[in-house]
Amino acid sequence: METNFFNKRNAVTDTAENMTEHVGAATSHVLDATKEAGKQIGTVAHQEMASLKADLDQLIALLPSLSEVDLNAAKEKLLTKIEATKVVAKDMTADVREQFNHGVDVSGAYVKERPLQSVAVAAGVGILLGLLIARR
Repeated sequence: METNFFNKRNAVTDTAENMTEHVGAATSHVLDATKEAGKQIGTVAHQEMASLKADLDQLIALLPSLSEVDLNAAKEKLLTKIEATKVVAKDMTADVREQFNHGVDVSGAYVKERPLQSVAVAAGVGILLGLLIARR
């Protein structure tokens, strides 16, 4: 009887550990995807801003020699480029938001499908965090 109890306890512990690993892996994947999307946004934004700055520097250097028509054309080109940069930034932000929401949806679906396991995992993570905090 006592062996059966320990076997069940070990099975529950193993299951909780497996669930913790799965939740941790899923969370890690969502965070990695979010970080990667953030890096992409940062890279594109940096490139666009560098390009915009170069164009602006060039325009400032040419200002004294531009006619009013050329100045208006340069202004329109600059405004078009600024608008294009805004569109790219909005699109990338929407992509990041979509990826994050997908991660939240997947996590929520997992919790709905396995509520007891999710509670066990949350309790296990809470205990581990409590132990780590208590050590400090």
